[in-house]
Amino acid sequence: MYKVIMAPTEGSDSEKAAIAVAVKLAQRFEADLRLVRVQTTPIVIEPLPRAPVLAITEETLREERLARLRKLESLGTQCRALGEIRVMTALEDGPVASTLRHYAEKFNVDLIVMSSHSRGGIKRLTLGSVTDYLIRHTNIPVLVVKPPISFLGATPQETFARIVVPLDGSSLAEQILPQVAALGTQLNASVNLLQVLTPQTYAQKQIMQPGLPWWDTDIAIADEYLAAAASRLAESGLTVTKDVILSDDITNAILDYAKRNSADLIAIATSGAGGMSRFVFGAVADQVTRQSHTSLLVFHPESTKISEKIDVDAGIQALAQA
Repeated sequence: MYKVIMAPTEGSDSEKAAIAVAVKLAQRFEADLRLVRVQTTPIVIEPLPRAPVLAITEETLREERLARLRKLESLGTQCRALGEIRVMTALEDGPVASTLRHYAEKFNVDLIVMSSHSRGGIKRLTLGSVTDYLIRHTNIPVLVVKPPISFLGATPQETFARIVVPLDGSSLAEQILPQVAALGTQLNASVNLLQVLTPQTYAQKQIMQPGLPWWDTDIAIADEYLAAAASRLAESGLTVTKDVILSDDITNAILDYAKRNSADLIAIATSGAGGMSRFVFGAVADQVTRQSHTSLLVFHPESTKISEKIDVDAGIQALAQA
């Protein structure tokens, strides 16, 4: 499924974990890895007459660009040695976020892997800008890597990842499942499906605990829904468990669940409907992305598929044939 993986880089130590994950995934999927750095065009102030400031500035810019190219190619060489993979490097010019998007679209990138915080050349563009922009303006899954990454040193034979997948009963949220199937199969991961039920009536708000008449039906429906999704994912060879929990704070419920279950990754769609209408980017998914200490796979489904019910079986079958 992942044939081209893009790892944005700006040359800082903070992105080492993300680069390592990108290399490992390129290895597992036999994918091309594209290391992309974007440099913004500086604003040059008109020099005073007879002052050679502009010439000096142009020379400095050429030297800086050459230094960045050398550093980028050095990183590419390191990645090739680590993973024996195909690595391409590119130094692009322009606004960081939109330039990365255009590059990803141009080269048919299937997965973007990046660190949760930026330094150096894009230090002002934190998780709330570059990552948000790529998620909002592309339909490419974005893997946000947040150290420590427990599975970096694992061997291919080891089960080294546990993926938590929050679902809300909507077809939108379920569009993350083929991504989870692809990633989980290659990583020998186990999957925890989770649905958070929020109180809808006064009685539910007063006492939120299972085993009461006004919760029994809701919990049974949620459990049946998760069981169906778990069964289909299990057909791809994944070990899948399911849990229904009650909470009036969906974000914290997801984060607490991931922590209790030692999750390596939270996989979440950026929009949803149905029983959890707040499960949209800018609300729950946005809060989870920003607040999580666990790495995340965040996916913004295509708008043309919003009204379509995803066929998980077909998705898994397609993955097996990829």
